[in-house]
Amino acid sequence: MNIQECIKSRRSVRNYDERVIPESTLTELITLGTKAPNGSAKEPWGFVMIQDKAEIDSWSEKIKTYLLENFHQYPYLHQYEGWLKNPKFSVFNHASTVLIIYGNTDSHWYRYDCSLAAGNIMLAAHEMGIGTCWIGFAEYMLNTKEFKEQYGVPLHYELVCPMSMGYPKTKLASSKRKTPLIFTKV
Repeated sequence: MNIQECIKSRRSVRNYDERVIPESTLTELITLGTKAPNGSAKEPWGFVMIQDKAEIDSWSEKIKTYLLENFHQYPYLHQYEGWLKNPKFSVFNHASTVLIIYGNTDSHWYRYDCSLAAGNIMLAAHEMGIGTCWIGFAEYMLNTKEFKEQYGVPLHYELVCPMSMGYPKTKLASSKRKTPLIFTKV
């Protein structure tokens, strides 16, 4: 698949089969992610890989519980209340793998750099037949001191991209997008 086909056909995947992504493949994807442009050559990224389903499910439940207990703080999440109350809902889409990208705050541009790395990973994964989904709900727990200590993430690294990963159960159609808003024409 060429890069344009890859970009046009990549979708966020929320339904995976049971296969586990080989660690060598994850390492290859991370390496491809680190080929992303980065400000001042700081390469501010760091990664956590979780491939234990019980561990992933446990974090999903902790996140759901936290969000529901603190729902008043997050009015923009109220549209998802039904999801969060559903015992079958998994924050991580029942994925076999969660890859988390952190950025070193010593670099002013860590958010941009790590987002570019995430984009590389998502496109390379898609080309390999692996689906990904950026998990917004995860930001509420995966940047805590507790989580960072458990996974060896230095406290001066900030969460940028938590993503679920796995082999898609079904092939998705290409996404539809609005016409780009262009403010200035040459």
